[in-house]
Amino acid sequence: MSDPTKPDLNPAPRRPVSTVPVASRRRLLQGGLASAPVLMTLISRPVLGQVQTPSAFCSGNTSTPLASALLSSGRSATFWKEGQNFSVWPAPFYPTTVQGPGGHHATLFDSVFTPHFSGKTLLQVLDEGGGPPHDVARDIVAALLNIAAGWTPVLTIPMVKGIWNEYITTGSFEPTAGIHWDHGQIVTYLQSTMSA
Repeated sequence: MSDPTKPDLNPAPRRPVSTVPVASRRRLLQGGLASAPVLMTLISRPVLGQVQTPSAFCSGNTSTPLASALLSSGRSATFWKEGQNFSVWPAPFYPTTVQGPGGHHATLFDSVFTPHFSGKTLLQVLDEGGGPPHDVARDIVAALLNIAAGWTPVLTIPMVKGIWNEYITTGSFEPTAGIHWDHGQIVTYLQSTMSA
């Protein structure tokens, strides 16, 4: 056994370093290094109608062949309010109250978002008619359920809460500095994350 405090007087022979580059290795490295930035650029720019962050949506970029990996399978407010789809509501959000063992209470809108629909459940807000702020609220609830179900990969629950909180407080949402969306633009964006 060698002593780590003493230098090894008989080191194992080292392989000589070649100064002649290996052509196949050079091509691999050059090709790999050259394609990495291009690949990252393509992946980071989803197509309109496919999943995008609000700030990316502002840029209106519509060119990338690799964005299909980021397709959203989010569902609309209409889907989520239909009785036959209650079984796919993701926990901890529930459309109705179920009594008894293993039961749960219908989720109230105000328990998730900045209060505005006092005493109304998420399901009742999905069924609200009319324009502002009801149109934004319907799609905010649908977006929340899509995120919780794993169907809208680019959005998060805090992002959707932030959109609602800013909108209901100020009347608009600022997806990127200096850009302000009114209710119609918010609805258009949220619906772009929904495929059905």
